[in-house]
Amino acid sequence: MNDTVDTIVLYNELAYHDVLPVEWQQRERPFSRFELNGLEEANLLLLQACAAIEEHPIHDQGEDPGPLAGEIARLDFKLNLVLQLLAKLVLKDRMPVPTTVQFNAHGASWTALGALPEAGARGVLRIHLHRSLPQPLELPAEVASVDGAQVHFRFDELPDGVAELIQRLAFLRHRRDVADARKAREE
Repeated sequence: MNDTVDTIVLYNELAYHDVLPVEWQQRERPFSRFELNGLEEANLLLLQACAAIEEHPIHDQGEDPGPLAGEIARLDFKLNLVLQLLAKLVLKDRMPVPTTVQFNAHGASWTALGALPEAGARGVLRIHLHRSLPQPLELPAEVASVDGAQVHFRFDELPDGVAELIQRLAFLRHRRDVADARKAREE
């Protein structure tokens, strides 16, 4: 059975693909060890939250979810509401305009909507993965090339935990896209 979902590959590995708010901030000086450790900790927490959102199972109506399922669902709803309100307060109108982006643990490619960075520029690429999570994924990177409005980045060597979670997120997204395509075809 052939599923009609394009597999997005970047730097010879599966990539996460979506339309998300993305921004580039050039830096004149390299990151300090302290800054890199802070980015790693923040990125790990964010990626773990995003993976949990992607993996969250939806129970079938006929399935017996157990005695605590109703209470857990209410708590989950309340927590999601608090996160959405927090995101709105923190971000207000500062969220960049969403654009097409694909990324994995090696690099990223996105369609720039404003000023283009120059090839060789170093800085941080910020990808807002989920509207209810106010914190962006912040990845130290170098602009590998610019082709029209398409900007290609190479990430500095990411810590193993961050790289693994990015690849996991790419896999989960691809798996969800395949399942959605199958479901749409069956309907």
